[in-house]
Amino acid sequence: MQMSDELLRNMVLMSVVIELIMISVIVYLQIKIYKQKCKIYFIKRDRERCNELLFTAKDGYVCFVYPDQKVKDPRKTVIERCSRRLAVMFGLKNGTASSFEDVADSFYKEDARILKKYVTMLKQEGHAFEDVLTLKGNHRYVCVYGSRVQSRDNDLYCDVVWFKDISDEARKMAELESKKEAVLNSLKQFENMVDGLNYPLWLRDENLNIIAVNKKYVEYSGLNGKSEVVEKNVELGNGKGENVALAAAKEAQKTKKMQKAAYSTVYNGKIYNFEVQENPYFIGEILDKIGTVGYLNDVTELEKAKRNFKINQNNHLDILSALGTAIAIYDNKTKLFFFNTSFKSLWNLETAFLETTPTYLQFLETVRENKMLPPVPDFKLYKDDEQSVFNNLLEPKEDLLHLSDGRTVRRLRAPHPNGVIFAYEDVSDRLATMRRLNELTAMQQNILDNLTDSVVIFGANRRLKFYNKAYMKLWIIDVHKMQDEPKLEQIMEYQKLFFSNIDDWVAFKESMSDNITNGRKFSLSRDDDVKIDVSPQVFYDGSIMITYSIVSTSQSDKERANHG
Repeated sequence: MQMSDELLRNMVLMSVVIELIMISVIVYLQIKIYKQKCKIYFIKRDRERCNELLFTAKDGYVCFVYPDQKVKDPRKTVIERCSRRLAVMFGLKNGTASSFEDVADSFYKEDARILKKYVTMLKQEGHAFEDVLTLKGNHRYVCVYGSRVQSRDNDLYCDVVWFKDISDEARKMAELESKKEAVLNSLKQFENMVDGLNYPLWLRDENLNIIAVNKKYVEYSGLNGKSEVVEKNVELGNGKGENVALAAAKEAQKTKKMQKAAYSTVYNGKIYNFEVQENPYFIGEILDKIGTVGYLNDVTELEKAKRNFKINQNNHLDILSALGTAIAIYDNKTKLFFFNTSFKSLWNLETAFLETTPTYLQFLETVRENKMLPPVPDFKLYKDDEQSVFNNLLEPKEDLLHLSDGRTVRRLRAPHPNGVIFAYEDVSDRLATMRRLNELTAMQQNILDNLTDSVVIFGANRRLKFYNKAYMKLWIIDVHKMQDEPKLEQIMEYQKLFFSNIDDWVAFKESMSDNITNGRKFSLSRDDDVKIDVSPQVFYDGSIMITYSIVSTSQSDKERANHG
């Protein structure tokens, strides 16, 4: 009995232990299952987050997911997945359920063929690719690139083809490419323009090394090309080993001002004279670096012209020195550049004064002190007016100066290469002679006007010189017709009015002209019954005086004369 109770207790105790063990195992398993569920949960959450992250990517994609190679994967075929972004980008009708064929059909036929070829190579051989294709309809540009995704131990996960819309970038690239092409064309045009210059041109950097040259520079350097010139930093020498241009460039960089220098060299067997110019320029926006632009200006012909001009000028001045006309030349600064002996004598000036190269205003002051200048009410205003000729004179200007000593001087002012040339001529005697001649002419005219007979006088050129009032009255001629010194033949035409009964006027006029030219007297009978004796007289110098004397008149004319 006791053994039975003890056995029973042992069995109960064993049962309790077994139950406790079972409970412990169950609790352990439940805890492990819970942890596994948590792990699976977080794995799913991470997968969802990765999927969402991929879905929110700016670029769309198609993913080819392969069955797992290390486990017995129930998936026997490749799974295609289309992203939401791609479905929206391409406007796919089936959305994320769209197949790769649907995606490929969104491209033009040729581009679709290329895409399929790329994907085949990716799936078969794992070759990555990248290309730009064009969508149908809207001509949008898409950058397509594919790659394979593998584990560290080369377990194949999937192949992914990404699609990125680069239409805006492509347009910008096209615009940039167009601008680049325009810039290149402009640079080419600029290079052609610079190469077309007939003189060497170069550009220096802040270290004054030559960094660009034109075609003419290469010719002068004797090298084969621009790159060789720049690489060797070849300076154009003057044959004496002097870098004239480089020295001018250093000075230009230092002073920040354009510098010039004379330059002579032998080119193609001839000596050429050049003027080197180096012009500074700022490099960049900081303005702390200065380079220079230089060029050679061929002044060979100019130097030759200067020498010839100097020779001609000296010859010209020698001629002016020998003239009797008073000559003075003032330069552009109004200083006396040249004078001859006649100028000194005309104005009674001292040689010492003239050799100090006085200004034009000093000359005026001196001749005013010598009381030889024309009297003027405002001398300051007079000087300003005289001085203005150096700025305003464009063509020769002539006037008369009535000096205080009674002389009259003809003055000519004209532009001159050195400034202004002044020529003075004493015309006092000439003007006096002209006055006497005018007085004599007036007296002769007065005598002619007081004669009863009509008189006309022609010069040796058969043009009218004098006529009196009686002649105008006799032939009733408008005085305006006589002002242009008409010829003898024209005067006869004015008389035609009184000979309407003449059948052949031309022959009649020729007869009159012949008699007058040979000094033969003849008579005329006019339509108004006035008879006139014509007495021509030919003088030794070829001039002719014709006197018309009325012999008889009509009765009506006599009555009018008597009543008058």
